Amino acid sequence: MYPMRQPTVRSCLRAGVSTLAVAALTATGLAAATTPARAATTAFCADGSTPMAAVADVEAYPAGTPVTGTSVVNGTTPTGFTGSYIGYVADGLGKGKDMLLFQLSSPVIDGTGGLKPAGIWAGMSGSPVYSSDGALIGAVSYSLNYDNLPVAGVTPAEYMKTIGSTLADAPVTVRVDKQNLNRAEGRTTAAQSAALNGGTAMHQVSLANVAVTSTQGTKLTNALLSRMPKGSSEAAARLRSKSFNAVGVEAAGGPANQPLVVGGNIAAVYSTGDGMIGAVGTVTAMCGTDVWAFGHPMDFAGKTTLGLANASAALIVPDATGIIGSYKQTSMIGDPQGMITQDRLVGIKGSIGATTGYPVTLSVRNAEGVQVDRRSSTVVLPDAGPSVAANVVGNAVIEDLDNYYNGTLRFAWNISYRTESGLTGTLKKHQSYASTDLVAAYPADAVGQDVYDLLTNDFTDVAITGISMNLTLVSADALIYQPTGVQYKKGSNWLTLSGKTLKHGSSYSVRPVYRLSVNGKKSGETVYGATRTVKLSSKATKKGSLGYSALADESVCDIETDECDEYESPEVSSFDELMDYLATQVQNDQVTQKLSYSRKGSSAYTARSVFTGKGVTEGAASVSFKIS
Repeated sequence: MYPMRQPTVRSCLRAGVSTLAVAALTATGLAAATTPARAATTAFCADGSTPMAAVADVEAYPAGTPVTGTSVVNGTTPTGFTGSYIGYVADGLGKGKDMLLFQLSSPVIDGTGGLKPAGIWAGMSGSPVYSSDGALIGAVSYSLNYDNLPVAGVTPAEYMKTIGSTLADAPVTVRVDKQNLNRAEGRTTAAQSAALNGGTAMHQVSLANVAVTSTQGTKLTNALLSRMPKGSSEAAARLRSKSFNAVGVEAAGGPANQPLVVGGNIAAVYSTGDGMIGAVGTVTAMCGTDVWAFGHPMDFAGKTTLGLANASAALIVPDATGIIGSYKQTSMIGDPQGMITQDRLVGIKGSIGATTGYPVTLSVRNAEGVQVDRRSSTVVLPDAGPSVAANVVGNAVIEDLDNYYNGTLRFAWNISYRTESGLTGTLKKHQSYASTDLVAAYPADAVGQDVYDLLTNDFTDVAITGISMNLTLVSADALIYQPTGVQYKKGSNWLTLSGKTLKHGSSYSVRPVYRLSVNGKKSGETVYGATRTVKLSSKATKKGSLGYSALADESVCDIETDECDEYESPEVSSFDELMDYLATQVQNDQVTQKLSYSRKGSSAYTARSVFTGKGVTEGAASVSFKIS
């Protein structure tokens, strides 16, 4: 028999899902009470606007004291919800920082709007809660387990106001028990008692995320992003989470490009445009151009650089399983409107205004050489560059070229950078790929690895200043050329070289013979390589051999089993060595020609040369001949 689960408190921000919103109603089933008659003595904003309820005042509320709030359940316009006070958890948000507890109600929360009860869903984080006299109490930011319970943990506005001026350590876990749970005096509801009795383990739940991708590309996106090494940045855990959902980019003038509003959706993003990756929650407060949101960290990065945008919600999806929790489905992300600069224990803070970042562009061509798309993104958080570049390319293969597993691609990428000493440069590379496993992952992995190696090198701080890429579909099939033999030209005829006799001191036209493999199967088609010339020394004697072999073989990222190697930095001893290493790349369409023969009075002769073959090449073949 399975043990009964203890209720847990989880963060209700869900990246990539928009914020909560519900129609304002009269609460039903909540304990009736009257808010204490006290005027707010402080304001949230420096100009005296946005009245704020002090934590001590709220903690003195009797049980059932009514509150209201706003959020979004559909589109971008906030609507209302109601609630009642339960009590507070002492030090629930860290030493000296209490968490306030409320039971909330609305058609979506309660399930009276036609769907199952959603409770406090993921994506509601940051939704402002107000006293009956309009003072800002704080932000909805935590909830009790995944059982759709309507009990919310609220981060006090008094704490959020200090974001950027203080920094506390986040507790790993906090037990809610008789010692730290302070129930308000007065009647409590059965739902409140059921949720809180017996003790609760409080913890912040991992955020759900969104990335610009198609529904079909979600699996690939999560596989690519999950390769970010642990601890490589504050965002690494989120990128590795495999929890990113598909979202679109809003057209100019669309709802998600409208100005931010209190109680409305807000997206904190690592990047924008076609490569957007980020998290969505709710705006708690605005003072002029300054914005506060979430009520808990995004990555707890401290000072940060994240884009700030609006978002549009499709609907709230109730969880009927009690396993994943209810969440808000985001449909569109707007253009950046400013920057998030603080990512702290009790929320995030930013400002409307200019944005920063470096460009990522991709030109996509079909098998006829016609440009079918041009994708662009701006990387706002530099450490996210490998993931952004990889995601842009991977999704282009799926969406623009209509390929996923099978295919043959040519890919070129330029990564421009600047070192801390002011040195600028550009790493320029190109490669060919053919695969039946997951061709979309190959170019994505290649550019992601190079960006990562530059950013994380041990020798100098590197700032990426731009990434430009070109992707061409060679064939919708995986075309691989396998050497099977060698021909030489005699007169006007091409003959098989194997077993033939050549004269010493003579030159011969030769060419490799390939068998074409299509999608992993032998096609039976014979293909001949370009003509090359070999010369036998006058001392050549007895016998010789001539062979062709692929210069490189590919490794694969297995999307089916989620087995993808993490990015790994090369072993080098200087930045110059690193650049030499990165620039020296074996091409998958390169072929090695090896000529060997015996010589009179000296050791055997061997000559190697490398040339570009017909396409991606695998395997090797060598033939022997006689020398007269």
